[in-house]
Amino acid sequence: MLPHSFKDKKVCIVGLGYVGLTLAVAMADAGFRVHGVEVDQHILACLADEKAHFSEIGLNERLSAQIQRGTMTFSGQIERDTETTVYIVTVGTPVKADKKTNYASFTAVMNGISTVLKPNDMVILRSTVRVGVTKELAKPILDKVGVTYDLAFCPERTLEGKALLELRTLPQVVGGVDEQSTFRASQIFAFLTPSIMKVSNAETAEMVKLINNTQRDMMFAFANEVAEMCDTLGISAQEVISSGNLGYPRANLPYPGPVGGPCLEKDPYILAEGLENHGFRPGLALAGRLWNEGIPERSVARMKADLTERGNPNPLKIAILGSAFKGRPETDDLRGSPVIAIIEELRKAFPGSELVAWDPIVSAPNLASLGLTPLESVEDAFEGAGLVVMQNNHVALERLKLPKLGALMAAPGLIYDFWHQHTLLRRTELPEGIRYSALGAFNYNGEGH
Repeated sequence: MLPHSFKDKKVCIVGLGYVGLTLAVAMADAGFRVHGVEVDQHILACLADEKAHFSEIGLNERLSAQIQRGTMTFSGQIERDTETTVYIVTVGTPVKADKKTNYASFTAVMNGISTVLKPNDMVILRSTVRVGVTKELAKPILDKVGVTYDLAFCPERTLEGKALLELRTLPQVVGGVDEQSTFRASQIFAFLTPSIMKVSNAETAEMVKLINNTQRDMMFAFANEVAEMCDTLGISAQEVISSGNLGYPRANLPYPGPVGGPCLEKDPYILAEGLENHGFRPGLALAGRLWNEGIPERSVARMKADLTERGNPNPLKIAILGSAFKGRPETDDLRGSPVIAIIEELRKAFPGSELVAWDPIVSAPNLASLGLTPLESVEDAFEGAGLVVMQNNHVALERLKLPKLGALMAAPGLIYDFWHQHTLLRRTELPEGIRYSALGAFNYNGEGH
């Protein structure tokens, strides 16, 4: 429970997607009364059934408990409420085709809050924005109301699939437009996490989020370049990276794999956008993003070359396993998933092939929305397939018995694993005509193959 003397007991969270809904539950768990605003009718329908519209372990149980306690309520619009003193903005800021951020929803929310803002209310921004948006876009809208209020940027940095845990354990960066705003926002988040990082201003807080995600994107880009180097040399990237990392304190290179999702696919572009007006264009940051975006095309080209060389240039059936943007922690989120580009490249490289999918968590309707034919079992996926693509690293894919499943495939066939989850598999364990390859181990002829 919150202390009786604490004034900000009721908050309104605008945007109940992956970021907003997990925050809402965490704040309700901490003792806040939470009202959530969401315009998506599907999300509201799920909440009416006391369920989230996405998968995270433990979320539905905690959501339902708070709804039944009466600590969480929902509506489709921002409403005037004398008890609400804090508004938290968590709406999406997608990047358009021209790689510029779409602030339409964000601006609409700020305008909505301005119609209900009372003296001494607080507005906290958690949407990912370019540096300067808090003061240059949000503040002018709120200033028009003509009342005193507090404003801070407090970035969300949780790992999708572990958000409920990380909201209570990760340091919360807080940057206000003034000292009072920073202090007040820090007090609010102190009920969630014991570690508060107060920074000098809102711009610093905005930059922290962008740098964190861009650094991760760049690290993955280098790992993916190492993988393609190793493909060229006929050695194992997994062995190179694991051997280089083990016991060596100055190396922490991740394993290669497709990179995407709702953050990493766009944050380097949002970072660059905020620097344009200052005459600076990031070099490394954008180069890393472009390298990661090229992984689907280059990988599918290798698949095509292998199957063509072995006499199966256009397999009748291609199966995709694991379509979410990542497999660990488990999520069913398809936003920004590399599978979208991989599907596009597969269709170009293998015209006429039927594309099917099996997934341990993504629903059949969502798989169908990608233009894939969803199948009920992994055996159905392998049956008659000339190419099987393991797109993410869900633990269910690591546990597959490839020698048995490979026997169901059409030979010559290829199992391509973007996450090298079966690189200890020996070539002789697979049926004749079926080959296993991975990103960073495509031409590897060592003991693992």
